Amino acid sequence: MTKFPADRFDDKNAAPARVGAHRSSIVRRKWWVAALIAVGSTAAIILAALVGISVIDAKNLQDINIPAIGITATPTPTPTPTPTVVGADPTTIPPKELKKIVITVLNGTPQDGLAESVVSLLKTAGWVDLTAASASDTTIKVSVVVYGPETDKAYANGVAASLGIKAVKQSDMYPGANVTVLLGSDFVQQ
Repeated sequence: MTKFPADRFDDKNAAPARVGAHRSSIVRRKWWVAALIAVGSTAAIILAALVGISVIDAKNLQDINIPAIGITATPTPTPTPTPTVVGADPTTIPPKELKKIVITVLNGTPQDGLAESVVSLLKTAGWVDLTAASASDTTIKVSVVVYGPETDKAYANGVAASLGIKAVKQSDMYPGANVTVLLGSDFVQQ
């Protein structure tokens, strides 16, 4: 077989596109290469969109969570407002209503006469219908003012303010009085 001299059209790799009357052969890619390119470009577009949204959202001062790219919202703790406790002042309550408020003072300590001295303190503060008694348990540690229905809460807060007791609780444990003062050993030390 005779061999012809090589010319510029014989080298396929020099110009893979059409060159004169000659064409180079088409190199076919595998189908999965095209699929990977499509998936990769789609993921890049979605990631860019999420980052763009987080930047826009950050300008609006709202948190966004995108854990896939490491953007997580850190919630800023909002301060809880301390409720203002409104206590009834016995000097501002009409006398007819003041006589209807029943206050019981229970001594939950081994100290004798503590309930009676607290009753005299409350009388000095302006409270009228007061009863002193000993509690069934004399090992109470923390003094507490207990009220029954929600309507007696202001009275309980007023009594607690008169005595300097911080704990005010709602309970149906003492149904005989509007407000019950249970004195503990912390009150003895005051």
